Amino acid sequence: MPETAATADTRTPSGRLALAASPEPIALGPLDGRYQSAVAPLVDYLSEAALNRDRVAVEVEWLIHLTSNNVLPGAGPLTAEQQEKLRAIVTEFNSSSVSELAEIEAVTVHDVKAVEYYIGRRLPGIGIEHLTAMVHFGCTSEDINNLSYALGVKGAVEDVWLPAARTLVAQISTMAEDNRAVPMLSRTHGQPATPTTLGKELAVIAHRLTRQLDRIAKTEYLGKINGATGTYAAHVASVPGADWQHVARSFVEGLGLTWNPLTTQIESHDWQAELYADVARFNRILHNVCTDIWSYISIGYFAQIPVAGATGSSTMPHKVNPIRFENAEANLEV
Repeated sequence: MPETAATADTRTPSGRLALAASPEPIALGPLDGRYQSAVAPLVDYLSEAALNRDRVAVEVEWLIHLTSNNVLPGAGPLTAEQQEKLRAIVTEFNSSSVSELAEIEAVTVHDVKAVEYYIGRRLPGIGIEHLTAMVHFGCTSEDINNLSYALGVKGAVEDVWLPAARTLVAQISTMAEDNRAVPMLSRTHGQPATPTTLGKELAVIAHRLTRQLDRIAKTEYLGKINGATGTYAAHVASVPGADWQHVARSFVEGLGLTWNPLTTQIESHDWQAELYADVARFNRILHNVCTDIWSYISIGYFAQIPVAGATGSSTMPHKVNPIRFENAEANLEV
């Protein structure tokens, strides 16, 4: 990279130009580096910007929900136009919004409080500035965060991961059917065993993966909004006559999540442990696939097709290494 004004006088202790001063973003890890294109669809769900957008969405929907249920002192339901304009804060959230939030947080030194102020700045333009103090009503930061993380993970799984996984399993199933009569010598303990077919071995893989997909598709994404210690203390103290459990449950379920009725300050996150264990099993099966295919290539069952211009080895150009399977194997272990 040519030396620029941004990097000319910024060097590491060893005298090298500091890459961190580059005007272009420098990735700290491979997910945002060499694999960026592969994980790009997840940016809208799992990035910090996406998390903040979900935080804004939860705060906005909570304000609408409270007014719709007539539980805010002195505030009735919002008009349809006001609700639409509030939700536009979410749908129009962009890179400028990210920058503005960062500027607010530099003052508040609190990420969720910055979201509250970000929304509050926009209420006068909607004609509901009298509700500014009601943004984040009754909430602890975890009320907003647990719901936001759940929405992000749910979206990533249902909109990105599951469709890709189902496509993969469908392709393996099709290959199994197409090769159901292709004979193949099976191996046990690495030694020649009895006859099988390529289709049957692929069908085993598809069957194993399908079981895990079915579990993942049934995941419950839990959420709570019950205050600083899970007791609705601030809610009841402010509006003692409201059915706060009903308000909370209908709100969480309205977001498309499953209501967790009993928590401490934090949502217990057991559902995340369950989900990630299921995904880990799916990945372990794919890890088996990678090592099996690697072995089949090694013993000559499968052959790799050379690609023009590709180099199999820096010193042994005749080689075509199974790098895709080796790379996938390593990534599946992360």
